[in-house]
Amino acid sequence: MKKTQLTRHWFIRAGVSLLLVLGPAAGLVRAQETCLLEPLPLSQRVAAAALVVEARVTAARSQDEGAHIVTLNELEVYKVFRGALPVGNLTVATAGGTVGLRREQATNSAQLAVGQQGVFLLVPDARQAGRYRLYAGPQGIISYDLTTATASEPFARYASIEQELYPALEAPAGQAFRAVRPNSLLQARLSRAARPTAAPFISSLSPAVLTAGTGAVLTIKGSGFGATQGKGMVGFRNADNGGQSFVSPLPSEYVSWSDTEIKVRVPSVAEGDGGTAGSGAVLVTNGTSESALSLDNLTVTYALINLDYQPNDSSPLLAYPVALAGADKQGGYTLQYNERFAANTAAKEAFERALLTWRNGVGANRKIAATTTTTNAEDQRDNINLVSFDDARELDAGVLGVTYSYYTGCSNGGPISWVLTGTDYIFDGEQFWQFTSAAPTNGQFDFESVALHEQGHGLQLGHIIKPGAVMHYAIAPGSRNRALSTLNEVAGGNAETNFSLTATTCSLGAYARLAPVPLPVTLVSFGAEVRPEGVQLQWRTAMELNSRFFALEAADDPTASAWTEVARLPAAGTSASPRDYAYLDARPLSALRYYRLRQQDLDGTSHYSEVLTVTPAVADTQLAAYPNPFTTELRVRLPAAPAATLRLLDLAGRSVYALPVPAAQTSLTLTPPALQPGVYLLEWRSGSQVQRTRLLKQ
Repeated sequence: MKKTQLTRHWFIRAGVSLLLVLGPAAGLVRAQETCLLEPLPLSQRVAAAALVVEARVTAARSQDEGAHIVTLNELEVYKVFRGALPVGNLTVATAGGTVGLRREQATNSAQLAVGQQGVFLLVPDARQAGRYRLYAGPQGIISYDLTTATASEPFARYASIEQELYPALEAPAGQAFRAVRPNSLLQARLSRAARPTAAPFISSLSPAVLTAGTGAVLTIKGSGFGATQGKGMVGFRNADNGGQSFVSPLPSEYVSWSDTEIKVRVPSVAEGDGGTAGSGAVLVTNGTSESALSLDNLTVTYALINLDYQPNDSSPLLAYPVALAGADKQGGYTLQYNERFAANTAAKEAFERALLTWRNGVGANRKIAATTTTTNAEDQRDNINLVSFDDARELDAGVLGVTYSYYTGCSNGGPISWVLTGTDYIFDGEQFWQFTSAAPTNGQFDFESVALHEQGHGLQLGHIIKPGAVMHYAIAPGSRNRALSTLNEVAGGNAETNFSLTATTCSLGAYARLAPVPLPVTLVSFGAEVRPEGVQLQWRTAMELNSRFFALEAADDPTASAWTEVARLPAAGTSASPRDYAYLDARPLSALRYYRLRQQDLDGTSHYSEVLTVTPAVADTQLAAYPNPFTTELRVRLPAAPAATLRLLDLAGRSVYALPVPAAQTSLTLTPPALQPGVYLLEWRSGSQVQRTRLLKQ
């Protein structure tokens, strides 16, 4: 099977960088990404690590070990906080790498860069005696930033390496560190006296809103940048750890540099241990190591995954976009469940709800084929796009899910082109998951949200800094991030598709070109309305291809009871125009009821809609609105009262629509002005009486 990105999730996702150094005339690719980690306390990580050292990566090389490509990193050790140094070289293996023009990348697996410094929390590598791996993946390294003399990890930042980080390591280790050799670079930075030269000043950032990994150029104006770049650099907030650190573009990404103006491309792959550029203040460091932060923030709405590759030793390291290809020869990618995963019906349905969200949002062509006996990410060349639980505990501690992505590159005499050939999605099989559409409780992680995020990586979307967004690097237990944002995920997915449709064909090889192949069904709305005669269900499709039927299913409690098919309606088969469907469920409604649609294609493939929750009507006392989610029109049931006001509020509490309600009016239909998709509050207010209900605008 294929792999290239490993990602673990919890409520925060973090980033690290991967540097792969090959032999002479070989290629170099770097990339990094981590996400959705379950945070582990530093004391727990120190106690679990066999060896804790302060060190620098001096060399790295990638090698194909059959099942996977790994990168072997050599460390030069300065201090030992726990354990005994091995005799000879200290080698740390990290997942992923580049061999020739084959690339394997693992999100949620820390990646290291030559020259990178930090504290490494290590355990023996079970795959080969004598070498080590990071404990807890990305949480196994605390990276140093010598520009700011700080350290950071996925969930913490240390403003002082000596005063904050060292004591935090020594306390759980129960001993002071042992010095092995001087760390001259760190000591030079810590002891550097204030320079008499003037620090740079940033007066403006333009444009204020940009995207990462698309070639978008940021113009930074100010003073004191230096007449030439020299050792100067621009730092962007790291979206792979929520902005705990800064990432710097590759040298090739700088367009121009003068004392008063810098032009630089916003990166999704960066130097050293950098990750993806995210929203926040921008840091400029001039050639004499004086730094300044911008007063204004840059907003990065989405990021497309890039690979950096160095064709040979004399070439610069360049950032390359990645094209999606029709690996299944049908314009998309076909996934297969492992038998154990397929047996977990709730997990399977949650994964497919996430697929449907991407399908409806950006037209992502992903299909499910027959199950497979393959377990975990066993072989990079098995041609299986696997969806599985980690039966053999393949995932590191604290990792909720992993996306392995596989790439191949080619050149017909010109620049290298890269294409995604496949993905594997592996999830923690022992996590306390909420698989159903209900809200997670009691510390549960929402499986659908994690699957939606991982599938976003499979669509080549990187992280952004926007809590609550699908591609934000973190998700908290008990929360749900299931709605795509038009500005973020939808725009990013469309940009990736548009690039793939026009990308060079040289790298496709045995793969078909990604094409705007019509998907079997595009569901644009699904709603319910409680009426005296029963529950009226309605749904609309924008287009259909080889669609057989819709089955309407219901459950009183999807967490405790099975879904029951209450109706089956023939589908249009093939239709390029919108189609409307409706069914009245006349059964008495005395308690909460849940509904969903199961759409089946002619080839037997099934897809599930989101789940609707329907509440019994309470005559003249309860505010309610249907359909929910809605597109343009809302039907509202109102409490009986004197004159009232009806308002739509965004999540910031701002009124985006208001309407007076005459006395004793108990229902109305309203069509709000054009609204951005998202969550809104419908508020009814009469004197001191206030009722509110949440609505989702599609």
